[in-house]
Amino acid sequence: MQSICKTLQLSLSPQNVCKCFRSALKNEPNLTFKRSVTILGIETSCDDTGCAIVNNEGHILGESLHSQQDIHLEHGGIIPPVARDLHKAAIQDVVKKALDAANMKIADVDAIATTLKPGLPLSLIIGMQYGKHLSKISKKPFIPIHHMEAHALTIRMVEQVEFPFLVLLISGGHSLLAVAQSATHFQLIGQSRDDAPGEALDKAARRLKLRNILEFRSMSGGQAIELAASRGNPKA
Repeated sequence: MQSICKTLQLSLSPQNVCKCFRSALKNEPNLTFKRSVTILGIETSCDDTGCAIVNNEGHILGESLHSQQDIHLEHGGIIPPVARDLHKAAIQDVVKKALDAANMKIADVDAIATTLKPGLPLSLIIGMQYGKHLSKISKKPFIPIHHMEAHALTIRMVEQVEFPFLVLLISGGHSLLAVAQSATHFQLIGQSRDDAPGEALDKAARRLKLRNILEFRSMSGGQAIELAASRGNPKA
């Protein structure tokens, strides 16, 4: 585990980061471009393998997602080594499908962006390795992404939200409340301390053996508990 975390930390070293992009954002949070800029983004922070081609106007040109949900439902929750292996098996095809959907080649994008943190280290390393591989073979800049910062900024793709703004992110074990001061500066107000809220529901669903009931078999623990509770007798 220590070697994995060290590898992720090294990904932030100067030779691996598109410094011009980050410094430009810091100096000019409302940065505009003289031409359309297209980014290929890779996300493997947990249990889904995702890729999207997005331009600086916020338009999604192509996207692809491989869900691991059915596999993890069999185990009653996410097992990190299993998630890693599924990411490894899917990532090349997911990226190809996103590029095909955008009718583009890797040479057509301007940079490769990949989730660096937070998330499951075993899952993150697969996306980082493949993103850096694409960056190397295409000679495109590589941009490591803090995906909670990315979640916070997503609203600006669809609404004219000005800085600063308050953001509440409910994202598994990394839920937080923060003030977005700019595209690169966030004031953390509070955050979850350990496990994801949904993990408690997964464990409760396992103890209740809800997967033994056919209609709950394809649901996550939280969804199964919510549906079962909605059918209960509140006066019992």
